[in-house]
Amino acid sequence: MTLNPKLLKRAIPYWIGGLICFEVAIVIIYLGGVFLQRKVYPPFDMDGLMTIPSLLQASILFQLSLLYLGMFFFSRKSSERPSPAFWFVQSVLLFYVALDELVKLHLGLGSSSWMPIAGTKYWIGIYSFLIVAIAVFFYRDFKALWYSSRNLVILGVSGLLLAIIGAFGAEIFKHIVLTPLLAQIFPKREVLSWVIEQVRVAFEEFLEMFGETLILYAVLLFVAKKIEQKSQGFLGK
Repeated sequence: MTLNPKLLKRAIPYWIGGLICFEVAIVIIYLGGVFLQRKVYPPFDMDGLMTIPSLLQASILFQLSLLYLGMFFFSRKSSERPSPAFWFVQSVLLFYVALDELVKLHLGLGSSSWMPIAGTKYWIGIYSFLIVAIAVFFYRDFKALWYSSRNLVILGVSGLLLAIIGAFGAEIFKHIVLTPLLAQIFPKREVLSWVIEQVRVAFEEFLEMFGETLILYAVLLFVAKKIEQKSQGFLGK
């Protein structure tokens, strides 16, 4: 069975659009509970474990991991860049990140005995190092991608930056700026401080989901492009 590249290209925007609409709906429901009833609905807790938002985010990351793994098999007999190692390494890393999102490995939760980097306070630094290391180690692969699919690289990098701002930036802002500021300005207004924190959580998690969705969009378009090129190659023969 072979995929029709034209059909695939038409289906991709609908899939990505559906994901974004679902993400917006989650934010609305989450903040609706916060502002209207001063509580978070457990299934839509954006900072919770195994909730609808965490399952959605994990599913996006799993999709990315599977796409990268598919590109590994697609390109393993080719000498062109990106290399098979480029796709495989990122597929493994994305699989771990998806698992982390699903069961919050970086928070520990009893998993630190079998996952060395789980539960440590250095998880932001560890993930930052991995991102930089991949960019340096696979520099030639990213360079080849830049020359062959510049628009898709810009789209994917934009998504990555948004996800990083959500995952790292919002967390750093919370610990360095927001928490001390709320304790100073609203020391006795716990409800107001809680509402502000929930708005921050919604902003953080939405940026992560939206950024990852943009990355997925870029990768899906790249895969469709490669399938189309392969299909044209067969027809040329």
